[in-house]
Amino acid sequence: MEKFQPAPTFTIEDLETIKVIADPLRGQIVEMLVSEPNTINQIATKLGLAPSKLYYHVNLLEKVGLIKVVDTTQRGNIVEKHYWVTALDYRVDESLFNFSTPEGKQNISHLMLAPLETTRQDLLRSLEARTFNLEHGAESHPRQVMITRELSHISDEKAEEFMKRFNALAKEFSAADDPEIDADAPVYALTIAFYPTFYYEDTESE
Repeated sequence: MEKFQPAPTFTIEDLETIKVIADPLRGQIVEMLVSEPNTINQIATKLGLAPSKLYYHVNLLEKVGLIKVVDTTQRGNIVEKHYWVTALDYRVDESLFNFSTPEGKQNISHLMLAPLETTRQDLLRSLEARTFNLEHGAESHPRQVMITRELSHISDEKAEEFMKRFNALAKEFSAADDPEIDADAPVYALTIAFYPTFYYEDTESE
């Protein structure tokens, strides 16, 4: 099979693909496949799930072009497929964002909830898996976890400054990834949500 390398970006242009990637389990599968190809059995082991629970989700991801088979191996009478992401990053076509239409609202809802729910499920699984590993003889090392929510009255200029710094930090965090330096290094996840908070105005008195 010809050697395959994921593209830098993949542009999502339809609601079906948004719905597929918005599922938190499928989001975790895609994240796992960014660094290297994996079989369904390998994915299932890492997620602590039965392989039978993953076939449907993997097939959907492959159907919309988010992952693809890049290799196969023979294990007895079974042929195992190795899946890899088709792109290292995903973008959404701006035309799908339109809050004045039901479809646009649905698109935005899926996209906003996806990283939050994926983060929640990933963190819970990580805590459970870490406890399980420690109970079965894994070495204990201190691990840092930070979850916080803050509100602040700031100017648009200050908000733009924070946005630039958050973008720079996210890019620095992503660029620091290098499995070849230490393949046994733990994987850390970063989720950022930075937005203006609005409330409905009282129009009855007007």
